[in-house]
Amino acid sequence: MANRRKPLVKICGITSESDGRLALDCGAGLLGFIMAKSPRRVTARRAAELVRRLRRHPRGRKALMTGVFVNAKLGWLLGSARAAKLDLVQLHGEESPEYVAEVAAAGFGVMKVVKQLGRGALVEMNRFPEAWAFLLEPRRAGPGRRKPRRPDYSAARAAARAHPRVGIAGGISPENVRKVVRDLGGSLWLVDAASRIERRPGRKDPEKLRRFFREVRG
Repeated sequence: MANRRKPLVKICGITSESDGRLALDCGAGLLGFIMAKSPRRVTARRAAELVRRLRRHPRGRKALMTGVFVNAKLGWLLGSARAAKLDLVQLHGEESPEYVAEVAAAGFGVMKVVKQLGRGALVEMNRFPEAWAFLLEPRRAGPGRRKPRRPDYSAARAAARAHPRVGIAGGISPENVRKVVRDLGGSLWLVDAASRIERRPGRKDPEKLRRFFREVRG
């Protein structure tokens, strides 16, 4: 039996060159730099510096350097993305299809975050024909709402089959990533990890990071 295609790995929330290099050493295909409110936030200038240094890594020449933005002003986003020489722009807010189209027209691949996994994900994805990729994550409980059950990532199976580049994020850890990859099969393009492989916000735990890659590879 042929081996199933393994998804790419995106390590998000990179704040240091050492964490970025370790992720690349392990085989990361994408690195994420958060330029929005977050314990893992980096300034646009810092993101540009990190990208420049990490491009020197042999794997860094091919890795997709990704800036994460949330409802940012378009001009600032484009200026920051150009200064950092990003490959992808990940939009994690309530950006409109027109906004996505403008970012794409400026020459950046757009990875639009969709905050649901099931049938609604397909409906939402169809609103963004200019998106190059999608990142699906479980819907979070709002203020006063009961904490949701453990996410059923397999609900994203139809969405993963409907588009060539669909990733999964939100609560992905060394403990559950192997099951996520198995449940979604060869259609899954990407798994994204951030907080679950940290020793503290913004700094990765080397052993958790290495284990994450081992589990993805099965």
